[in-house]
Amino acid sequence: MSLLEINNLSFTYGTGTAFEKKAVNDVSLKIEQGEFIGIIGHTGSGKSTFIQMLNGLIKPTQGQVLLDGTDIWANPKQIRKVRFRVGMVFQYPEYQLFEETVEKDIAFGPQNMGLSKDKIKERVESAARFVDLKPELLKKSPFELSGGEKRRAAIAGVIAMNPDVLILDEPTAGLDPRGRDVLLSQIASYHKSSNNTVLLVSHSMEDISRIADRILVMNKGNMFAFDETKKIFSRGEEIEKIGLQIPQITKIMIKLGKKGYKLPSDIYSVDQAVYEIMKIRNSQVSKKKG
Repeated sequence: MSLLEINNLSFTYGTGTAFEKKAVNDVSLKIEQGEFIGIIGHTGSGKSTFIQMLNGLIKPTQGQVLLDGTDIWANPKQIRKVRFRVGMVFQYPEYQLFEETVEKDIAFGPQNMGLSKDKIKERVESAARFVDLKPELLKKSPFELSGGEKRRAAIAGVIAMNPDVLILDEPTAGLDPRGRDVLLSQIASYHKSSNNTVLLVSHSMEDISRIADRILVMNKGNMFAFDETKKIFSRGEEIEKIGLQIPQITKIMIKLGKKGYKLPSDIYSVDQAVYEIMKIRNSQVSKKKG
């Protein structure tokens, strides 16, 4: 049984009005325990609406979200418990910080779960370590932190609930390249250490390609593709046609392939590209020697 099973999921805004718009249309897929799923799509593709249905922030117009085989809306009074198990980090989560200290902010979720003081302390310290927040920062007001530290504190607040599924909506938005790389590395480290399922929404194929096991590509509310990362990038030209940018190295490899070089079409990292190019070069050198 899959951890998350999405069956014929649809959502329409403004049903029955002149402004009616279908944001998500008949999406079905399964996500397993411990997977790292990337979700990508241009603005208006439906990805944000889709992820908000996964933890009950939005109720589907049609279809089901099953968590461990149970429809999350089977008992609407229990939807709060679903949100503890499927944690959501929104874009610019630092704007949601509100407590007197960073420690209290991170502890907010675990407290609402009814955990003991010792367990809450343990969760706060563990979450702070995951996002590399120094112990001395926990006693400060969140408003004294730098922008990157605020972002990490807000993410720690969701991690502290130890959700089975952690969903992050554009967590690197607005960060400089170094801050983006650091945060992505911390998210990858959290995933590896916790073995919890992670869903990462991003507009950057380059970011997604580094860490995702599988990628969901959304287009105009529909599921354009859902497959292993390598297989997604073998469809690079198709993906560009729907308005998404593939990694520069993938573009280069596609162009070299069109020029007659026998290179795989699913390359999405520089290391992979170097390996394949060196194979061709070494083969050519061997032929000349022979």
